[in-house]
Amino acid sequence: MTWIYFAVSAYLLLAISGVIDKFLVSKVVRHPAAYAFYIGITGPFSLLLAPFGLKMISVSDFYIAAVAGACFVLGMYYYFTAVSKASVSRILPIFGGLLPLFTLILAYFALNERLDFSQYWAFAFLVFGTILLAYKKEAGGLQKSALAYSALAALLMALTAVLSKHIFEVSNFVSGMVWTRMSFLPVALLFLLTPENRQRILRAPKQARAGNIVIYYTSRFSGSVAGFLQNYAVSLGSVTVVNALQGTQFVFLLGLTTGLSLYFPKVLKEQISKGILQQKILAIVLISLGLFFLTR
Repeated sequence: MTWIYFAVSAYLLLAISGVIDKFLVSKVVRHPAAYAFYIGITGPFSLLLAPFGLKMISVSDFYIAAVAGACFVLGMYYYFTAVSKASVSRILPIFGGLLPLFTLILAYFALNERLDFSQYWAFAFLVFGTILLAYKKEAGGLQKSALAYSALAALLMALTAVLSKHIFEVSNFVSGMVWTRMSFLPVALLFLLTPENRQRILRAPKQARAGNIVIYYTSRFSGSVAGFLQNYAVSLGSVTVVNALQGTQFVFLLGLTTGLSLYFPKVLKEQISKGILQQKILAIVLISLGLFFLTR
């Protein structure tokens, strides 16, 4: 069960990256198309892993790997499109709840993956804990377009995880990492086809200050290592449970933002009422119970 620790480590790094993104990414890359583009062009760097065990795969599996990579870039695009239409606190509970649910369904039919009794309990606690931890009540309703985009993003990311798991099973971890990322670049280049997106993409680096760029790429490095660990966890264990463990990311995120609020209020000031604190504590208890059922 060491894959659980790899997954949790990945979500810790994603939480760190998320804290940085909250302040800097919006200043460096403001549009979803630009964000997806600059993630997509990193795909060819996966070839650096080739000497460590890259294997050829069948033509049909190559197409599956290409779809997995395309779904990831598009999933990131639609996630940030949803965020651009509503606050993150509204989008995260939807995305965090639907991602493991879609993964559970897809893995059940596509991979014939079955969880045991304890894992189903763990899944339930982790998912409900994630939703509760990410939820924040705000005035106003949620736009239908934001809901649709967040659901589509969750579905695409679930497809990425399940199809990647298939490639890991028919080849190995290195091959899965390389072949699923070969379609990143072609999909990213599609965003250059429209003049509006092309201007946003080319203008993004010019809008950033030098200090922001350094910290931005620090965040991207943290996110890349997290993606490596997350995929390694998927290759070793249950793709359904790995995605359900996303709740631990929000626990780490809560700890980081609370710490910054207490010790560096000028950098980040989070207002947490008694009711919100009780909600967060209950969510952490549920996620802890999920981890208990996984590791017992």
